[in-house]
Amino acid sequence: MSHVFGIDLGTTNSVIAHLVEGRPVAVPVDGSRIVPSVVLYEDNRVVVGREARNLEMLRPERCIRSAKRKMGTLHRYSIAGREVSPEEVSAQILSALKQGAEKATGVPVRDVVITVPAYFDDAQRRATLEAGQRAGLHVLRLLNEPTSASLLYERVLHPEALRVAEPEILLVYDLGGGTFDVSVLEVFQGVREVRSTAGNTQLGGDDFDDKLVQLFLEALKKQGVEPREDGRAMARLRQLAEETKIRLSTDISVHVKEEFLTQARGRPIHLEMEVRRRDFEALIEPLLESTVALTRQALAEARLEGQSLSKICLVGGSTRIPRVRQMLEEAFGVDVHEEVDPDLAVGLGAAIQAGMLSGEPVGRILVDVASHSLGMRVIGEDDLGSATPDTFAPVLRRNTVLPATKVEEFYTLVPEQELVQVEVFQGESRRVSENTRVGAFEFPLEPRPANSPVRVEFTYDLNGVVKVSVSQPGTTNAKTVALSVADVGKAVPALAPGQSAVERKGYALLERLPPEQRAGLKRLLDEYAQSQGVARERAEEALLDFFLNLEHAPGLPEP
Repeated sequence: MSHVFGIDLGTTNSVIAHLVEGRPVAVPVDGSRIVPSVVLYEDNRVVVGREARNLEMLRPERCIRSAKRKMGTLHRYSIAGREVSPEEVSAQILSALKQGAEKATGVPVRDVVITVPAYFDDAQRRATLEAGQRAGLHVLRLLNEPTSASLLYERVLHPEALRVAEPEILLVYDLGGGTFDVSVLEVFQGVREVRSTAGNTQLGGDDFDDKLVQLFLEALKKQGVEPREDGRAMARLRQLAEETKIRLSTDISVHVKEEFLTQARGRPIHLEMEVRRRDFEALIEPLLESTVALTRQALAEARLEGQSLSKICLVGGSTRIPRVRQMLEEAFGVDVHEEVDPDLAVGLGAAIQAGMLSGEPVGRILVDVASHSLGMRVIGEDDLGSATPDTFAPVLRRNTVLPATKVEEFYTLVPEQELVQVEVFQGESRRVSENTRVGAFEFPLEPRPANSPVRVEFTYDLNGVVKVSVSQPGTTNAKTVALSVADVGKAVPALAPGQSAVERKGYALLERLPPEQRAGLKRLLDEYAQSQGVARERAEEALLDFFLNLEHAPGLPEP
């Protein structure tokens, strides 16, 4: 096999790395090991990376950043009269990494490992594969980002972990520019098993920047200025917010000064203010608390408590914020490790995985898990016992060790049924309408009596890609389908990770309740978030009972 490279395709920054004499090394692209994930479309060329980020303030309408957050969706960017997909933007970033690495190393870049958030669903993973193909890359493996970081931890930072007599429980907390992941791994003498994973693909440093931008806008509003429609001014404010956030990781206060930001009534408008770290931390505290809640969820699903952890490893540039480490230590009482540049950890881990695939004698075994349950739409019973087509039947459960194959039998509804509509969903709700639709296909049936079996097999590989095989026992009638990104275009809109309709209703009610009721509802919501399967259904029933009792209670404030 040819030399294999590892790529961290990040929301804010990207990295390409490879093994040099057995050690992972990030390859400099245009002089920097960290490449901004920013793409600018000019009339006759495409600019990627640092130059694109610098030009953004001059031509914001031609610039795209954070495309990773839109991967696997129907979103399109309108740039200079043309429509651009997130996959095309990501392909431009990957192509720039490929060309830069070839120039720096003199080695052709074709075979690669690309990392993805552990909580990426099937559509997002397929979109990543498509971006790699568009960039002329052969993607050997999609590797979950926390798992990638754990490889670096063991292989480079703590090789003595290979010789310990007892298993270590490692928690990888990955807070990047646009996504959050947490994974609980058991590491023992070269074998690492992912016990559980949780996350939010729409939470990261971009959201922290947004809080600062809002702070700046409020300061400008006091001057009677509203620059939201001024593209250049907003681009400058976003860059100023990012710079301020970075400085607040080392300074307790930052003096912000941006002159000639915009104009109002013929006069120039300047922004000048002091931003204290404690004020910034107060702005982002609810977002950080949500990551701690997801971390508790991952521990609960692994049937562990905080004191069971051996170490917590921080990954992702947003973990440089001092409050992140402080919150984790307060919540779990465990040492937090910051032994490697958090912007490079995932990319370097990907290089180690690449080395394994190309024959590097590293002697490691990697066991990963499914980040979402996969199943089908079936006819089931609702809460009143009536038949409903809104029932989700899991076939392959969340946190199943990958690769995996699971088989279930379902049954026809009517005599001589001619067709089955196979609809595949991801999620944890028993209602398909609250899960993500992965894809669908039709399966013609041979005539049989009602209640005849139909066998469904799900195969889930290490890239997180699913193949569905359907067959009729006792016949040669069978069909296998690999679901494509295009299928997701018909999708039921996905809820945010961990946010079902029940949770959204609960959190909407939370602020309207008196303190004595608020605590009870918060406890029920926490139990629901941390449970799955039968326990999750019971927690949902408890929440529904709570809502029902509230409807009959006098004096509930209107929303």
